[in-house]
Amino acid sequence: MIAKASLIRSARWNAGAAAGVGAFLLFLAGAHAQQQQPANPQAQQFGPRANQAPAQRQQPPKPELIATHGAWAVQCQVQPAPAGAEAGTASVRSCGMVQTAKGERQGASLILIMVKEQQEGKDVTMMRVMAPIGVYLPLGVALEIDGDAVGRVPFTRCMPQTCIAIAEASPPTLDRMKKGGTANFIIYEGPGSGMAMELSLKGFTAALDELNKL
Repeated sequence: MIAKASLIRSARWNAGAAAGVGAFLLFLAGAHAQQQQPANPQAQQFGPRANQAPAQRQQPPKPELIATHGAWAVQCQVQPAPAGAEAGTASVRSCGMVQTAKGERQGASLILIMVKEQQEGKDVTMMRVMAPIGVYLPLGVALEIDGDAVGRVPFTRCMPQTCIAIAEASPPTLDRMKKGGTANFIIYEGPGSGMAMELSLKGFTAALDELNKL
């Protein structure tokens, strides 16, 4: 259990911030969900799109790979204006730096997305952690850098195959990630039952610098 004061700030939701990265996040959520789909294609589905054929469902555009730095990929995605939007509505370009970690158990994986946002007139860096469904939500996702506890990223929502934890990475956290070698994101099945997902911090500084230019 993490005893040190958190260096990760809870996310502050607002419409403007959510719009800037929503399409990019949901694309990766969809990709992660497809990787985790059960083998049975007849599994029951729900929601307004459950009875639509795959061809009828609107597919988001694929992200563009901007650069690779060490273990990190910097990607951008352009989301066109929604159908029915007013004439002149601009498309939204969302960018992030991404890395996927594999857990000890077969099929367990975690995706970390770092994105830039504007909040209250200031640039902030957000952590978006996509974890498999079935995690123990109250504990969030614990973060360690080179074995030292940093804080927790709280879960904000779950989709059919993915749960998402979001928080702002404070400047001290970013500084530690720049200087560190590995980061462990720990998810829990229950109290005291955690599984570490290791991500490499190799290339983190260069990838963050690339992201800051976009």
